[in-house]
Amino acid sequence: MRLVTVSLTASLLFAPAAHAEMSGGKVKIGVLTDLSGPYEQNSGVGAVEAAKMAAEEFGNKVNGVPVEIIAADHQNKPDIGAAIARRWFDLDGVDAITDLVNSAVAFAVLEIAKADNKAVLLTSAGSADFTGKACAPNNLVHWVYDTYEIGAAIGRALPELGKTWFFITADYVYGRALQDGAATFIDKNGGRVVGSVRHPLGTTDFSSFMLQAQTSKAEVVALANGGDDAVNSVKSAREFGITEKQKVVPFGLDSLPAIHATSLQLAQGMMYVSPWLPDRDAAAKAFFAKFLERRNTAPSSFQVGTYSVVRSYLKAVEATNSDDPKTVFAKMRETRIDDAFTPNGRLRPDGRMVHDVYVVQIKSPAESKGEWDLLKLVATIPGDQVFRPLSDNACLPLAAEQK
Repeated sequence: MRLVTVSLTASLLFAPAAHAEMSGGKVKIGVLTDLSGPYEQNSGVGAVEAAKMAAEEFGNKVNGVPVEIIAADHQNKPDIGAAIARRWFDLDGVDAITDLVNSAVAFAVLEIAKADNKAVLLTSAGSADFTGKACAPNNLVHWVYDTYEIGAAIGRALPELGKTWFFITADYVYGRALQDGAATFIDKNGGRVVGSVRHPLGTTDFSSFMLQAQTSKAEVVALANGGDDAVNSVKSAREFGITEKQKVVPFGLDSLPAIHATSLQLAQGMMYVSPWLPDRDAAAKAFFAKFLERRNTAPSSFQVGTYSVVRSYLKAVEATNSDDPKTVFAKMRETRIDDAFTPNGRLRPDGRMVHDVYVVQIKSPAESKGEWDLLKLVATIPGDQVFRPLSDNACLPLAAEQK
């Protein structure tokens, strides 16, 4: 097993007795992510950097207690992710795990967190079940996006996109959930899925899938994947001329680094739903500039989301002087989220953080005024209109029990 660890420790001194509420004499957060595979670009080292940026805003201390950030590579394997989480919680004194990026890994880690009464600060794994049938309101918050929200937003944009759809879908938990969620809202809004095909994680040759998409004659070809798969499938769609007769919706091409890697020449005109708008306001622009200076690349939605959730978690730890997840999450639910990620977020009892989302279109090379000027806003959708309502949520009875 390959394990990559990064440690950012403010102090090696033990916490004073006045801070005995902090287990282990420190607040320790693990960024469990993809450091070497297809999702590294949008999560990975950038997510570690974002968590570090959040801790630095507190001077790497909370109420005099050191804050430590560590990181490891789960390699997109649930067994490896679970083994790291178990060691972190049982032996290394980790209080919370964030990022995770792969839903299958995140489900495995959540079971361990529930057993050990630890916190999961989920940012980049998208299954809506984390705040549905698999919810754990005392142990997990879900911050950036989920498949229900993406599907609902797509449903609202159906008149602009088209009514018949063909899906090219990554064959694992996230991809299947993404397709199912979108298909539900396509159907509800008068559209129809005319066909689909699944591809393995890490596919490099999408030729056969694109031929099936062309044959379907669907108005919209949806690429329900992420990471390198999203970049490669967008390139293939342009090469096969899909974009000349059909619209392409790249669910996974949802970050500036991914668009940059693909190029405006190939991705121009495509539309998607984004959980973050980089030039939304002064706070978003300031984070963007600081991250760009440190990493020499733009941040992704997942990375600024990791910054946001770690910052919110540390604020609640500071306010409660506790790292007990139930106590900390209760305080987080009382506090409006206003930062570089969102100006008006709120954490619900089921663990879902509700915030505005954005329908964006990728600019053409002629429209872009700089290296990272890649998007234009089409519409802002209030979070209450796209995140699953509590009234239709399998988590609600459990959330009430665990208050």
